[in-house]
Amino acid sequence: IYGRASALVCSRSPGFELTGAKLDRTMTFDAFKVNLPDGAGLRPPECLTAMNNPTSSTSQRWLPAFDRLLETVQDCGHHGHLVDVHESLRPVLGPSRPLVILCPHADDGAISAACLVHEYAVRRGLPVVEVLVFAGERNVAASWLNNQKKATVREAEFRLECNVLGAESICWNLEAYRMPGYAPTVADVEKVVDWFETRRPGAVIVPPSTDAHVAHRMTRALAAVGLVGARLNDCQVLSAWTPWGPLPQPNAYLTYDGEAERTKEWAIHCHASQVFLTDYTQYCSHLGRAYA
Repeated sequence: IYGRASALVCSRSPGFELTGAKLDRTMTFDAFKVNLPDGAGLRPPECLTAMNNPTSSTSQRWLPAFDRLLETVQDCGHHGHLVDVHESLRPVLGPSRPLVILCPHADDGAISAACLVHEYAVRRGLPVVEVLVFAGERNVAASWLNNQKKATVREAEFRLECNVLGAESICWNLEAYRMPGYAPTVADVEKVVDWFETRRPGAVIVPPSTDAHVAHRMTRALAAVGLVGARLNDCQVLSAWTPWGPLPQPNAYLTYDGEAERTKEWAIHCHASQVFLTDYTQYCSHLGRAYA
């Protein structure tokens, strides 16, 4: 289901940043090199010849294992090919096909894609939906509140953020939140599929496959369940770059301005319970420049 996925990496105009490899205004890569000890490998011309026709290589250094090692980089795509994410979204979004972002936790949408959400919801006037997948009481440092009130606090922060960004807010409240490994129940799966069938997103933003948080990985799996169950084979899937899982091969970018960055900071600060735990005064600005 992720065969058509566009990995979303974002940057602040006029420069671009690609997983640590900075691009200038002409979008040229910084040079890099690999240092090998003397005698550790073939010279470039010989290596290229061996890759094209390894069985005819007369090098005494060539080992059968080299063929298998070199095959690991075949069919992995072109290096550094980035497209404007607007080009990918233009043909799939419309009044009846919203842009949807699945947020494992209440603040994940603001952190990973607030600029994109705000642009499409406010500046472009298209339907944008933020879905809170797992609503709950964790990470609320208020001992005087019971679990229900803590969960209510986080949900209220989520809805406030959506109001700031101009997006519709939806809370799934899945039972998986209280299951080992966030394993969904049958009722959870039915709710997800029914929602996808009803709303029919034109594009959906999910955490990357490399995300370290199990709730984020389960959110990605639930997106696949919803798309397959609703038979939405024309939906564009994007993986948003988050602090918990960098994109291994980003292939799209988004530029945005200072106003959008300030809006993103405001959206993050809607989550007061989380700002209370972490000093976002400086961090929000860094997030704004790294994750749009």
